Amino acid sequence: MESFGGDIETARKELSALINDNKSELSALNKKRKSLLEELKQPIDLSIFEQFNSVATELNSLGESIVLPDESLTFQTAHKLDANLVSRQHELNTSIHANSKMLEVLSERLNKIPEIELHAGYEIEQKTKLARLLKGVTDADKYKSLLDSYEKCVEDQKQANVRLNRLIEIAESAECFLQTELRLKEITKTKSALTEDCSRLNAELAGFQKNLTELNNELKIDDERVSQLRSSLDNSGPVYSELSNNRKRIDVLNQQITDKNNEIQIDKTQQDKLSRELSKLSALKITSSFLLAGSMGAMAFEKEKIEQLARCHAALDLLEVHNQALHSTQKALTEQMELHERLISIGLDYLSVEPSHICPLCTTPHSSPEELIDKVKSQNLLSELSQENSKKISQSSTREKELRDEIQEITQQAVESQAQQLTGLRNKLYEIKVKLVKAEQEKNTFEGECKNLQHRNAELEKSVWRLSYQELVTRVQAEIYQLSAKRPNLTQQQDNLNAQIQAAIESLKAKRVEYSMLESELETKSSSHVYVSVLAYLNENAIAPQEINKHCEMKKNELEAVVQGYRTSCESLASQCHELQQEMLANGTWVDFSQLKKEKETLEVALTSTQSVINEFYKSLSNIISIRSNDTLTQVKVLITAKADECQIRAHELEKLLSGVKLLLELMTSFKPYIKHISTQKELEALERQLARRNQVDEALVAERAVIIEKLEVLINNFFFEDLINSIYKKIDPHPTFKRVGFKVSFETENPNLNILVSDGAGGMISPILYFSAAQTNILSLSVFLANALHATDDEGNPIDVILIDDPIQSMDSINVLSTIDLLRSICLQFDKQLIISTHDENFFGLLQRKIPTDIFGSKFLQLKKFGVVVPVEPIFNS
Repeated sequence: MESFGGDIETARKELSALINDNKSELSALNKKRKSLLEELKQPIDLSIFEQFNSVATELNSLGESIVLPDESLTFQTAHKLDANLVSRQHELNTSIHANSKMLEVLSERLNKIPEIELHAGYEIEQKTKLARLLKGVTDADKYKSLLDSYEKCVEDQKQANVRLNRLIEIAESAECFLQTELRLKEITKTKSALTEDCSRLNAELAGFQKNLTELNNELKIDDERVSQLRSSLDNSGPVYSELSNNRKRIDVLNQQITDKNNEIQIDKTQQDKLSRELSKLSALKITSSFLLAGSMGAMAFEKEKIEQLARCHAALDLLEVHNQALHSTQKALTEQMELHERLISIGLDYLSVEPSHICPLCTTPHSSPEELIDKVKSQNLLSELSQENSKKISQSSTREKELRDEIQEITQQAVESQAQQLTGLRNKLYEIKVKLVKAEQEKNTFEGECKNLQHRNAELEKSVWRLSYQELVTRVQAEIYQLSAKRPNLTQQQDNLNAQIQAAIESLKAKRVEYSMLESELETKSSSHVYVSVLAYLNENAIAPQEINKHCEMKKNELEAVVQGYRTSCESLASQCHELQQEMLANGTWVDFSQLKKEKETLEVALTSTQSVINEFYKSLSNIISIRSNDTLTQVKVLITAKADECQIRAHELEKLLSGVKLLLELMTSFKPYIKHISTQKELEALERQLARRNQVDEALVAERAVIIEKLEVLINNFFFEDLINSIYKKIDPHPTFKRVGFKVSFETENPNLNILVSDGAGGMISPILYFSAAQTNILSLSVFLANALHATDDEGNPIDVILIDDPIQSMDSINVLSTIDLLRSICLQFDKQLIISTHDENFFGLLQRKIPTDIFGSKFLQLKKFGVVVPVEPIFNS
């Protein structure tokens, strides 16, 4: 059913599934509704509101703002009230905890007041002692400053005496320094002259050595050149012979390379040509239209075949026109034959009601009514013109098929010819490609050998200076003669340079000895103590050597005055230190300065700690009660006591409120049944609305499925060719009342059922399986089979022209058998079908021979003698 109905059947299944799901939901909702109704029958106690409101009113009188619930209480209101009570309970617990914490803090501060009084007394006592220690530290710092100044003045006096003594020593050594300075200048001048002479001698010596080196190199090069010339001359014979052979081989190779290039060019041209032909031939799409176009391009095909193809197409076009005319004629004949059949049917109906031996259609008398009925039933439904037209249509279809097969065969031959030509071109291309690769390899081999020979010739020509043998001999002998004549002159120059180098070395040694002696004297004089000390003083004070005596005299007077000033200052500072010492002894502060400072710092730390404790005490109280910094400890104690009493009263009030809130929270649990009752009512209302929506959905789905089922019934009626079945069924006429066949599908179950029913025309319908005899059931089955067989097609959609039937007359009476034979004969003629019937009933076989004679209808009758052996049966000629 799914493959038959397609999308419509899929839609029916989906709608059925939706309807089932919806009904399941409806069932669940109805069960839930019944459960809710049972819950609503439970009684509700309303006295809980009076108990809750009495407690809440008492708490409101104490300053609370609790909402008083009534019978209109909802779940949201109850939840909000419960949340407010829980929040208020938490606030009260927090307030009680904070109040208790404050009482603990106040008690702790009250107990700490005696300790704070002790700290205040200690602070007053130690401030006086700290003032005396501060005066002692100040005097000690002043004494230390005076003592440091005295010590510095004594040290400055010592340094001034040292400078004065050094100046006296410098003044005594000044004359010796000036003499040494004069000698050092003379030594420096002499050293400069010796340095210049040494530089000049070194330059001359370097020039002599460079010239000698150049002469030696030139002599060596000349000797090597003579040896090379003689060797080249001795080895020139084989070189010239190899050069000659190589040049001949290069000429041969160049000719071979030229031949290969020509061969490669020819092969490439042929390869390009074949590639173009292959590309053009591959692009051709061989069809009958292409072959008839006449432009074959690169393809070769038999001209006779193309002419034959053109003739076939022309004949096919003419045949199509002829077929259209035949089909138009056949349609007109069919309409005429339908009228003829209706007339025969009317005549048979009339004769069955009013038996007569005179034909009601043509008024021809017969011997009896039965003979007239047999004569009418044996009437051929198709005229000779219709039979002839049907034969022409059959012959035309056969001819059309032959022409199309011939066109297809010629086209296939053209495709095979194209494939053969493509294969030939590809083989030729492959052969040319192999030939090209081989030629390229041979060419590369020749070019490599030629290049190697050219490189070798270049090396050989270079070894003989690119000269002929005679030119080489002449040039070598002339060059050897020139080198031999040049050698004595170079040897003489070498001896002269060696003598000049020896003289320059001796002179340079003497100059270096004299320079070394002056260096030693210069170092001795410049490192003497007198010279070094006076020179250092002159450099320190930026004094010229000639002004040393005048400077020493003036500087000596200045230093003597400075020493006297330092002496006076030291005496004054010593007097001040003595007076301050006497004063500190009188005050009792003349102790070790470090101990005095340590005692002062310890006392300051103790006072700071005491003050910090007092300040911290007052600061901690300022967060609890309102106090001032100048309040005495007695006043602070009174304030703390008053605040503690206030906290105790507050704690009693908070405990009372907390007890009331806890009681209300316990009473809130009594509201749950009432709230549950209200919630159940609302849930029931929502459920009723959901049930109404589900019922509407169910009605819509059922209506939609009814539309789908109606469409499926139409499809089924069209599929089974109900009109054709009824037409065939009427011709055999198996039942006197139930004359119409119908197909009805039942969609009540999950898988639809197809039922075949018969009706009497007045609304009555029965199942033939239950009421029909075997013969009547067989006739009904045969009608359904023939209707479907007449519309049967193969896999390509072409009609099947053969119908095979095995024993179609089982249990039929004589009238039905004759009607069946008439029906089969009409099908053969009207629908151009070939019927093959097998039977074991000899009477039926004889009736077929008489009602479908061979000489009129071209029928054939065969008899099975034994397994696999059939023989023709002699025809029966009607008298």
